[in-house]
Amino acid sequence: MKTRSFLLILILWAILSSPVAGQIKNARKEISLFNYSNAITILKKALDKKKCPAEIKREATILLADCYRRQNDVPNAREWYSKAVKFADIDPLNYYYYAQALRSSGDYAEAKQMFLHYSVSVKQDRQGQLLAAYCDSAVKWQNRPPDREIRNPRILNSAQSDFGAVTFEKEILFASDRIVATRQDRMYGWTGYNYLHLFSASPIDPSNYYGDFSKPSEAGNPFNEAWHVGPVSFNKTFDEVFINETSLSKDKGRKDPGRIRTHMLKLFSSVKKDGNWSKPEPFFYNSDDYSVGHPALTPDGNTLYFVSDMYGGYGGTDIYMSTRENSMWSPPVNLGPVINTAGNEMFPYISLNGDLYFASDALPGFGGLDIFVSNNINGKWTTPKNMGSPLNSSYDDFALTVAPDNVSGFFSSNRPGGEGNDDIYSFRKIPVKKVVPPQQAFVTGCVKNKTTLTPIPNAVVFFIDNKHDTALIIRTNANGCFTTPVDKHRSYITKAMQTGYISDCLSFSFDTLDNKYDLTLPRDLLLDQLEVNKIFRLDNIYYDFDKWKIRKDAEPPLNDLVLILRENPVVTVELGSHTDCRGSDEYNQKLSQRRAESAVKYIIHNGIEVTRITAKGYGETRLINKCECLKCTSAEHQMNRRTEFKILSVTNNQPESSFDLNLFHTGDFINIKTLPEDFFRICGKK
Repeated sequence: MKTRSFLLILILWAILSSPVAGQIKNARKEISLFNYSNAITILKKALDKKKCPAEIKREATILLADCYRRQNDVPNAREWYSKAVKFADIDPLNYYYYAQALRSSGDYAEAKQMFLHYSVSVKQDRQGQLLAAYCDSAVKWQNRPPDREIRNPRILNSAQSDFGAVTFEKEILFASDRIVATRQDRMYGWTGYNYLHLFSASPIDPSNYYGDFSKPSEAGNPFNEAWHVGPVSFNKTFDEVFINETSLSKDKGRKDPGRIRTHMLKLFSSVKKDGNWSKPEPFFYNSDDYSVGHPALTPDGNTLYFVSDMYGGYGGTDIYMSTRENSMWSPPVNLGPVINTAGNEMFPYISLNGDLYFASDALPGFGGLDIFVSNNINGKWTTPKNMGSPLNSSYDDFALTVAPDNVSGFFSSNRPGGEGNDDIYSFRKIPVKKVVPPQQAFVTGCVKNKTTLTPIPNAVVFFIDNKHDTALIIRTNANGCFTTPVDKHRSYITKAMQTGYISDCLSFSFDTLDNKYDLTLPRDLLLDQLEVNKIFRLDNIYYDFDKWKIRKDAEPPLNDLVLILRENPVVTVELGSHTDCRGSDEYNQKLSQRRAESAVKYIIHNGIEVTRITAKGYGETRLINKCECLKCTSAEHQMNRRTEFKILSVTNNQPESSFDLNLFHTGDFINIKTLPEDFFRICGKK
């Protein structure tokens, strides 16, 4: 079913009065009416005669090849053109059509020879040389790795033609000329099948348009109110639709000198209000002199792309656009020579991001119609890109649309192996595989709340190796995780930060003998949330007996607190010192206070404002174990001799001089010299 040849229904305005003289004359009459299926039957009967005259055989062979070509029956067109070109003094155009059939069959070497033969015979037409070059290109393109996979959802397809699938709410709509028991259509002479009608089906899994579907059923009004209906196009809210129709009752058609009327493709629109569709209204630029069809409404509904063979185009059918202005549609604008060619461009589709997908039989491709995509940049269309295999084949591939998930969709093709003439195929993108050199890998890490172990999204991760002075910035995803490439022969440091949390970091490297390429950090990065009255312990702060002076080995944990306060200027803290139970209460109280004050002085000396930290000695008032003092072990006494800090307040006002995490974005590289001097100190980097 090739409605895309774009000349659809011819009906006889007045039956010619002269009697039918001979089978060839009768066949030509059927061809003039586009009743190719009838013409094929007549021509085959003529050729079956044992004593068919040579001239009749010649004419019947050429006409038969032409009928199959117009029906887009590639195998039969190839067979009969191969016979036609063996006749002497044949019209060179038959070599061109034979080459097209060979190219559509994937026989690029033989097709190239026939295109070159045509170009020698018709030197003024460069199309032969151009298509011969396309044959060479197609051979090279066949070796490209695919970026999509396809499948035939066979329940959608019939023994006839099914094409032009679009999503509509929770189902899909598509055009088909299948035979339906409940509908008694007249046969469409072009194909020998029914007229086109719209059918609907639903995905079994509503979120999976690449999976299985329910059995299709005929769509209701306003979608099936004409002779030929389809394809259609909706806006993103599914309350406006443009319908491709050909109706013998709605127009007079174009009458040629032979008194035969051609009824053109036309567009009709309908809007949905209060759950009901309005009566379809004709598009303002419909005409009885040319076709207007294949609608593609932009998601916002303000621009309509369509196909037409109106006068002044670049080829057979061109793509045009019209914009809605104050409820009126602007005059059609041809998309120009970047998109349109001397051939046929058709079946446009506009994606959510504004990309234009369409089919063409004259741009560099595999053969027949191929699917292309073009981007609109600053109001100009980019050079169309062939979508490649497996979306495109040597046969006709067209009518691509994208599903709501934006990674799958549908297209139509008459390639071999389908259920009928044109079949609907579904496609989806193949996830990009990570290709890494032997000594490289990808490492995944996660940032979590240290207490609840819940993920922390949008945390900032600083990632550096031992050979560079730059840090890679990564933001965690919604699951609190990140992935980045690493070299196995290097050592790395990664540090995670988030506003309102204490940072965490670690150093790591991987065994170069390990042949795994998907690696994980040795542990999660765990961030402590800053909450009022929350207490954190500072380990390994030791004092000499009966002393309160800060020893050298007590400086590192105090430096850790300095770093925490620098990175979190919105908090104030209390530094508390505790003793064990030995000694008098008064003695322990004074000793702990002096030790706390000594630690606070050290912290203030290292740049922390005096207003942000206070000293508090607790003596032996907050022992953390219940052992009897004289019977406590050394370890139990040690547990009680501790230094802690407690969050007193957390403000929402970030000081201008603070370390602003909003300045860091995924993919940034920053010089580590611009970071605080001790930024990576607790990770092991000096």
